[in-house]
Amino acid sequence: MRVALWTPSPDAAWVRSLAAQLGSGLELALVSAEPPERPPVEIDLYHVAGSPAYGFVYRALLSRPGIVLLAEWRLHALIHAETAGRGDTDTYRREARRAHGDTGAFVARQVLGGLGGELPRLVAMNQRVLDASLALVAFDAELARRAAERLAGRSVLHLPLDRPGAGDEPAALAEALRALVLELGPRAELERRKIVTRDALEGSLVGSALAELRWTARELGLAELPADTERLVAALFGRTD
Repeated sequence: MRVALWTPSPDAAWVRSLAAQLGSGLELALVSAEPPERPPVEIDLYHVAGSPAYGFVYRALLSRPGIVLLAEWRLHALIHAETAGRGDTDTYRREARRAHGDTGAFVARQVLGGLGGELPRLVAMNQRVLDASLALVAFDAELARRAAERLAGRSVLHLPLDRPGAGDEPAALAEALRALVLELGPRAELERRKIVTRDALEGSLVGSALAELRWTARELGLAELPADTERLVAALFGRTD
């Protein structure tokens, strides 16, 4: 199986160890900068953190969902750089609202007005990354716990890849990740289509209403909306298909 590992840190010890281990039985392509074209692989591993240096990884993830290797929970600086930092303030505001509702909209207004200060710490801005993940590998236990609350039905692993001592047992870490890759690889395209369909729905009027309900549910501590919520909301807006 062909696999791509996207990371701006190709020389990190954990990347070298993991690449060496995953290379056994898997054909691995290491992508450390914006490629002229995407490597032809069955599934992608995306190393994501909050720095703007991860911009090319973020863009690749949004264009083709895959397994996210999440190093940090707060991704505001990354999302800001990829939206407002490129002159697209409207998308920045939409992303803040989509992920955090009224709080996100308020923080976005303050940031764009030059009055953000410490406010960005209130909004993790990671919802788009979580939504695009076929599965998630968290670098610490707290990340894994938070991600599992948001990703019901999807695999979440805790692998301390970048922690001191993690390189002492690369085979064990690689085996856990390899098992996840081998599980998802054969059905990755089907799972990606589900995400594309969901994103298209959320771009519609029905989807906007559902997004608001999901945000409210998260604020109430609910991981998922009731199963028939989409049907009920669609009926309210006159969509019966």
